[in-house]
Amino acid sequence: MRTSLFIAILVALSGTAGAADERLPGSDPGTTRRNDERCLVSFSSAEQDVCSGKVFLANPTLEALGDVDLYKDSPLRLLKFDGPITAQHRAAVEARGLQILGYAPHYAYIVRGAVAPDLRAIPGLLWSGPFLPAFKVDLNLANELHDGGIVEQAGITELVISLNRSEDRAAAQNAIAAAPGLSYSGVIEAGPDTRLLARFDRATLRAAVERLAADPSVAAVGLRWPMHLMNSQADWLHQSNVNSPSPLRPVFDRGIYGCGQIVGELDTGIHMAHCSFNDAAQPPPVNVCTSGASCPTIATPNNAARKVIAYYKWSGLAGSAPEDNHGHGTHVAGSIAGQNPANAVDCTNFTTPGGNTDLDGTAPGAKIVMQESGGNLAYLNTQGGNPYHAAQTAYNNGARLHSNSWGGGCTNSLGQCISGCTVTYDAQARDADNVTRDNNDLVMLFAAGNDATACANGYNVGSPGNAKNVITVGATGRGTAGNNMASFSSRGPTNDSRTKPDITAQGSSIVSAGRNACGTATMSGTSMATPTAAGLAALVREYLQRGFYPTGQKVAANAIANPSGALVKAILISGASSMSGTGAGTSPGQAQGWGRIHLDNALYFNGDSSRLYIHDAPTGLATGGQDTHSLTVTAGTPLNITLAWTDAAAAVGANPALVNALRLEVVAPNGDVWTQKLPSGVNVNNANPTQSTATSNYDNRNNVHRISFASPAAGTYQVRVRGINVPSGPQKYALAATGNFQPVASTPDFTLSAGPASVDVCAGSNASYTVGAESLNGFASPVALSVTGLPGSATGTFTPASVVPAVPAATSALAIANTTGVASGSYGLVVTGTSTSPALSHTASVNLNVTAGAPPAGTLSAPADGATGQSTTPAFSWSAIAGASSYRLQVSTSASFASTVIDQVVAGTSYTPTTALANNTTYYWRVTGSNGCGAGTASAVAGFTTAAAVANYCRTPNVAIPDNNATGVSDAQVIAAGGTLTGLRLSFDITHTYMGDLTLILSNGTSSVTLMQRPGNASNTGSSGCSGNNGNVVVDNAATLTLESNCGSGTPAYTTGASYKPNNPFTPFVGQPLNGTWTLRAIDSAGADTGTLRGWCLLPTL
Repeated sequence: MRTSLFIAILVALSGTAGAADERLPGSDPGTTRRNDERCLVSFSSAEQDVCSGKVFLANPTLEALGDVDLYKDSPLRLLKFDGPITAQHRAAVEARGLQILGYAPHYAYIVRGAVAPDLRAIPGLLWSGPFLPAFKVDLNLANELHDGGIVEQAGITELVISLNRSEDRAAAQNAIAAAPGLSYSGVIEAGPDTRLLARFDRATLRAAVERLAADPSVAAVGLRWPMHLMNSQADWLHQSNVNSPSPLRPVFDRGIYGCGQIVGELDTGIHMAHCSFNDAAQPPPVNVCTSGASCPTIATPNNAARKVIAYYKWSGLAGSAPEDNHGHGTHVAGSIAGQNPANAVDCTNFTTPGGNTDLDGTAPGAKIVMQESGGNLAYLNTQGGNPYHAAQTAYNNGARLHSNSWGGGCTNSLGQCISGCTVTYDAQARDADNVTRDNNDLVMLFAAGNDATACANGYNVGSPGNAKNVITVGATGRGTAGNNMASFSSRGPTNDSRTKPDITAQGSSIVSAGRNACGTATMSGTSMATPTAAGLAALVREYLQRGFYPTGQKVAANAIANPSGALVKAILISGASSMSGTGAGTSPGQAQGWGRIHLDNALYFNGDSSRLYIHDAPTGLATGGQDTHSLTVTAGTPLNITLAWTDAAAAVGANPALVNALRLEVVAPNGDVWTQKLPSGVNVNNANPTQSTATSNYDNRNNVHRISFASPAAGTYQVRVRGINVPSGPQKYALAATGNFQPVASTPDFTLSAGPASVDVCAGSNASYTVGAESLNGFASPVALSVTGLPGSATGTFTPASVVPAVPAATSALAIANTTGVASGSYGLVVTGTSTSPALSHTASVNLNVTAGAPPAGTLSAPADGATGQSTTPAFSWSAIAGASSYRLQVSTSASFASTVIDQVVAGTSYTPTTALANNTTYYWRVTGSNGCGAGTASAVAGFTTAAAVANYCRTPNVAIPDNNATGVSDAQVIAAGGTLTGLRLSFDITHTYMGDLTLILSNGTSSVTLMQRPGNASNTGSSGCSGNNGNVVVDNAATLTLESNCGSGTPAYTTGASYKPNNPFTPFVGQPLNGTWTLRAIDSAGADTGTLRGWCLLPTL
């Protein structure tokens, strides 16, 4: 087991200065590897020191993929800055026609496009060069290629191939088909991300990975890991930690039961007949679907239902009724929001939480969106489901919390560590970070895992539990044993030395709902801790939404309608209790995280000595930005101040995974500045955060910072939040403080905005922006406006010069004038709004793009002039044009462009039409760049001809299929048309009284594919197969449903006209000629039931 990737570096490749790596002035020509973030680009499988030109690889199998010179002309580039990246840096990159695909640690952008000739003019740019394919290869895959054993021990059969955004999926599927030993097996759509799946042949895996990693359309290549489950006294333990002489439940005592909260749960299912969930009068709508991320959202959930308002049956289990074939999901749901109606919760007058029994969850008033995945987690493991789709679907039904008691890790079925395995920041972790970033008020929770310390440090917390923005939950003992860590709970840190888990909750010997009428079951695991935490998080949301903050009493006018997920996380962590029992370690630390949830520490109620202060930043910070808050503290009571933010998702494999770095600074009354630190040379064996007044070793990995004072001195504490490196901003954040400080009213404040974000002008012309100041909590003081960053002789004037913030925002017009003589370039302007009483200052950033003239003519790339046989949805591409801020693409059937079929303005250097062009037609196209000086010179015109329409070839033999006959019946058709196959589909129409008897084989004299083999009994053992009748379907490699797994028991056995994946893909036919004799053979392998091959069609793509 490699406990640290770069302890055993086996290969170092030299890069050459000059064209290969485009080293820019100021870089160091030395040859020794350093830990200087200014020089390093760091991923789990490879590091590159751009100052010395060295590349450091995890093992020698990546050598060919780490050769800088070999990939010097790659369209995927790295732009490495010498320090924090600003909004002005980003604007300058985009102004040069480069598409930013993501961030690479440290201080680098991954971009796509031709290198602009004036790239060196971007201030602060240290180096540019190719984005090496070695960065794309997951460390586990690299270790498998080097040492072997991982795929066998983990039972892995597929690769997962992440595509860069806007890439052509069909072309990527063709690339898979062309790679040695690969066969396309499915697609995963996860919000903005697309991933393709491919089965592999272990003997040719290295060659296939090298080809995929070198493909510019591919963002990452990894192994598809199987997901697995992470298998009554929580109320008092996590509300007050007081059980004697009687349990104290101070949150319930204030009428906060989770009412009005909806929690999504992706698990095995719910036994809906159980009394904790049953509501015969108001059943939930049920959606039955097995197509993974293509499954739709239920349009109208039943919000009148007592407990479950929407039910997604994604398990693939027979029938349409909700079920739980395991019991895990029922138990989890009971811990979140179970409620026995015999002692009903009162969500009308808020007088009682119900029975406080083992059948009642930590949020008994909450409701559930259930996503049934079955005991084998079919939705995740076989159907293409993912965290993004699951959470977004629940969010669309009103859920603002999502509980996940599952994950993938580095142990096998016996709990043993898989040699060579590493839990990296993978596509599933990225999904979780993306969906929380896209939905700012979503709280997503994941189980840390049950691997304890089975593997080396850094490899025990599973994925997606290692995601940044989620709340990762570890397990403690139950009830009075709650000061001890559960022995099985996975310990952190993550492999990039971030602290996980975040918090802990009871998870050992938990009693909750069972699969029966009204009984219980006992289970242990972080699976049980996670729903406990989800219910407690629901109580925090209710506290905020019902207006308990800041007075500690319910005041409707103080309601916070949409608290951010980061705020809920910050409140839970700020109030968490440090554990000191068995296995707990330090706090913060890698066993208990920031401690055990303790709501009475976190939430302020009238009469409490410890108060709560929160700030949910509405606009966020850019690099160099700063917000300041003040707390006047009374000595004695512990003071905790917590900063949390929902970070941008990192590139798969990035190490470290943090993108936007903020910093919490607490200035004590004596002037000491306290910040969160990490150990010098931080690594997975030494990663616990600490706090100090030192000015080095700042924490630039965690997106949670907490500063704590056990016995704070009296006085005013300045709390500063700073934007350190925000390449993908602005970065919103949440702040939560608990302690004995002066009562906090709803603090008056204002937000500042400016737009448009970017304005293009021709030198000598004026630019205008609108600046808005919106009042928060009654702010009514004048705000003076100013602007900095103006280039050359340019001037800026505000009309009016100051505004009084209002709702909606008060506005001022910013006019930029006197731009004559200003050099061409992109200039970042910072608008500042300053109030003197109270002393507040906020900023907003805009860009001014100045050009001296319209752009010159550009160069077209594809389709090439004179090209024939082109797709009807061609991917148009062209070279970046210096000075262009946008491009106009025109496509016409006339070389004079008398009329156009496409007239599209785009920001980048490519465009793929969404509406198909006509077949067998000649088109002409050109591109014109534009900027603030207007449209430039059009490019030369290129022409291309689309491919002829491809016919479908059908037969209607209407022949009987011999019963229980190994020879079966064959039907052949001879195709004379020429052309080479790039893809193939097939449709069939069969009537048969037992589809599970049938095998279908397609052949063309050269290759043969068994596309269906006794569905429900593919191995001809065990089950007697699918008992459904008849099938009239399309068989397609790209389908999500499968002929094998999605054969039903009714009539018809398959949805008529739907597409299904074959048992074996049609890949062997790709590259072969269409013409020749094609034969479909149907075999019936069991007696009694009979049928007919009515018809079939070949559906080729050439």
